[in-house]
Amino acid sequence: MKKLIFTSILLFSPFLRAQDTGGKIKIFYDCQTWNCEQTYIRQNLPEVEFVRDRNFADVHIQMVSEGNGSGGNTFHLDFFGQNDYREIQEKYSFSTGADSTQDEFRVLLLKYLKFGLMKFWMKNGLADKLQLNLDIPENKKTEQDRWNNWVFNVGINGWLNGSSNGDYSNYTTYVSAKQIKEMNKFSFSSRYNRGKQTYRYGNDIIVSNREFFNINLSEILGINDHWSYGVFTRFDRSRYSNYKQAYELFAGLEYSLFPYRESSKRRLVLSLQTGSIYNMYFERTIYNKTDEWLWRTKIDFNGNLVKKWGNIYAGIDYNTYLHDFDLNSMGFNMGTQIRLTKGLNFNINGYYAITHDQINIAGGDLTIEELLLAQKELQSGYQYFFNVGLNYSFGSIYNSIVNPRFDNATGSGRSCVCF
Repeated sequence: MKKLIFTSILLFSPFLRAQDTGGKIKIFYDCQTWNCEQTYIRQNLPEVEFVRDRNFADVHIQMVSEGNGSGGNTFHLDFFGQNDYREIQEKYSFSTGADSTQDEFRVLLLKYLKFGLMKFWMKNGLADKLQLNLDIPENKKTEQDRWNNWVFNVGINGWLNGSSNGDYSNYTTYVSAKQIKEMNKFSFSSRYNRGKQTYRYGNDIIVSNREFFNINLSEILGINDHWSYGVFTRFDRSRYSNYKQAYELFAGLEYSLFPYRESSKRRLVLSLQTGSIYNMYFERTIYNKTDEWLWRTKIDFNGNLVKKWGNIYAGIDYNTYLHDFDLNSMGFNMGTQIRLTKGLNFNINGYYAITHDQINIAGGDLTIEELLLAQKELQSGYQYFFNVGLNYSFGSIYNSIVNPRFDNATGSGRSCVCF
């Protein structure tokens, strides 16, 4: 399929003056993803006025993202017209690959932001300032994907730090392969991690070792826009979790209330997985087992919603062993970020889990070193985290100036190692 490449678009005079229709378009850039490039966009989009409150904007631009099959991300941009522009609504999407650079991403982002703002600029009386050039190569042969949607990743990472009181070393190797298509996806990954931490106190030396290895393999097939099924298998080896060998084989079924193509904006999904587990342990467990064969069921119910006022997500997961329903766990997670009013934002995030299914815990007493250095997994009836906050911002809502001077200054001549 021929590619249509848009280049040299929306070239403006750097000294664009205010028009009789109201001057520069005021935009609220609502980025709800990790990669926003706020500074770059402000520096390279001087034809608009950035505001800090969506209620004062002519255009509310919302950006969300989701992972794609190439190992990169697909970004979705929605342009909501407000005030005199409320009849204009635009939507654009673009994708990056696993090997895309930061500069390639932000150039694409800026281009699609300009695409989306075109109608707004035209309504604002700037049609004579716009230029659009299309570069369509003639007789270009259709490019074939010789990899057939396969993406591979291989790597090794190392880490070393220390002082006279101790040192820490760690290295990780990993490999992955995946093929993601519209209605099915295959995924394989493997990771090996080994770490060593040494503490020195006077003449005493305490050494803590960690080692972990796992393999994950899954095949997921789509039935239609709402139903999918899959097969999942896994192998783990972890002295911390007392797994000498741990094998899993599960089959799963999933239902999405909304079509999968809307997952970046709204999602409500119920999934069920059932399968078999075989565990061989380094040490005899608290249930007096050195190895065992079990059946287990997992149920997940999760949802998220992204709107102009903010976003909210929530979920419940339940796990149980079929031979003994008392061996179960249940977790709850919830979070939201809401713009309550002009300049005032509220956020809350939390997770709580009841854990009665830790069959892998090693029996016997722990040494003080094993306890303090977390060398072995401990039995616990629950886990949780929680945070809540309010943020209020006030002052000028129109300042689009970018000033990067001394951005990396710490404000102090002292150095600190903080944990």
